[in-house]
Amino acid sequence: MGIKAWAAPALLCLSSVLLSSCNSALLNPFRGADPLEFTRANSAMTLVNHRVRPATTLIGKRSLTLEDCRALALSNNLELQAARLEELSRRAIHYSNRTRILPHFLFTGDLSDRSALRFSYSDVLGKEGLPPNTGTGIANTGVTSFSTGHERTTWYYALETRWSPTDAALAYYVTRSSMNDRMKAHFHKARVAQKLVELIDSTYFRLIGLQDCLPLVDRLLALRNDVRYKTGQLLAKKLARIEDYHRAEEKALRADQMLSKLRNEIENRRNMLASAMSLSPDYGVDGGFIVAGALTKPQYTADMGEMEMIGVQRRPEAYDAGLKHFNSINDVKRTVVKYFPKVTGFWRSARDKDKFLYDKDWKEVGISIYFDLVEWWANVDESRAARVNSDQTQIEMGVIALSIAGQVRTAALKYFGAMDELRGTQMSVASFSRVLQAAEARHSMEDLEKLAVDEAKGDLLDAKIANIRTLAEANAQLAELQSAMGTNYDERMSHD
Repeated sequence: MGIKAWAAPALLCLSSVLLSSCNSALLNPFRGADPLEFTRANSAMTLVNHRVRPATTLIGKRSLTLEDCRALALSNNLELQAARLEELSRRAIHYSNRTRILPHFLFTGDLSDRSALRFSYSDVLGKEGLPPNTGTGIANTGVTSFSTGHERTTWYYALETRWSPTDAALAYYVTRSSMNDRMKAHFHKARVAQKLVELIDSTYFRLIGLQDCLPLVDRLLALRNDVRYKTGQLLAKKLARIEDYHRAEEKALRADQMLSKLRNEIENRRNMLASAMSLSPDYGVDGGFIVAGALTKPQYTADMGEMEMIGVQRRPEAYDAGLKHFNSINDVKRTVVKYFPKVTGFWRSARDKDKFLYDKDWKEVGISIYFDLVEWWANVDESRAARVNSDQTQIEMGVIALSIAGQVRTAALKYFGAMDELRGTQMSVASFSRVLQAAEARHSMEDLEKLAVDEAKGDLLDAKIANIRTLAEANAQLAELQSAMGTNYDERMSHD
């Protein structure tokens, strides 16, 4: 019943779209698929499979740990699935290009019916066109060579193998480039996974912090409203100053705004996390997913130069730039091969059933040479362009390395800034704790003293909320730093 409840709206939409497509096909079975109808059907199916499913249908529980979130995202994310398919496509292209290096085996055959004979039957002067007859008597035409005659209806086939070192060399460099493209697809997939893990980790930690803050904000709002109410009563009795009431009013309003923003941010983070995991962000029939875990203080420290070097050595973009440069080198070498004439060796076995041929079966071996002056001249400019492109890709390798180093430094500065802010909020918590202790130590039965204690409790709650938010942000910034360095996800490439 639960699954039917969450899937019913999407399935209803999908059914209506599919029925309209089927009706169109029945009216005209020879018409191709309508792009608009197909897109609508595919979009509806995507929502059913990747947007409206609750967590309990996939993992069997509502409470998700960080490892659960990562596993769901890595197995269900559509962008990552597309990257995996791209890698498989590049591998198939590599195998195809590698096969082209081998010798070519050809089979050719003809079955024809000519409108006229290509040659006369007779090669004797004055008797051309007469049928061959080597007998005696008047009918003798004297024709002894049957090779000059052909049947009008005939068939012919040939088995042939040929191999060109020029074509093989060109195919070799194309194969090397396709192998590099396959590796580039793998590194692209790795980078997509790294960004996905970064999104999961940073959103998870921020959502954990928001969930931990929510009960504290509820308590803070109740406490601020109570202080505002009591201050208003004391103001009416002329026992409190207007400044005290104004301050209590401002703090109550800020607490109310904090609660509204906190709830909106929780929904925003849940939506981001659900989209990455291909789950429903709604609460649905099972109450919606929640994230579970404890926030701990990050302990990662490293030298800035060391982190930049790690990023340059681990980020997939650096490898992608290097492989692109190697592809440009292969292009240069292919243009060098094109300067040489195309030499092709062949061996052929043929049969022609024409009854006028002396020998219907024959074998042939030889070499063919092909040289095109126009293509050779065009290759001069192509070679020049390939060398310029090679120099350009080498410079781009340095550009990518500097860009990665800059991204790592920016992420590191944000992380260190979050750690500094965390130390500040921890000091604030300790300071407000001392203030509360002092207020409680001088606590008396006077209303003003009671308000001072309640206000100190509210200030301490406010500091704890800020500390939790800062702690969550520090963990999120560490996740982004690890992604910038390329250390949050790694997958070995298959070499089959």
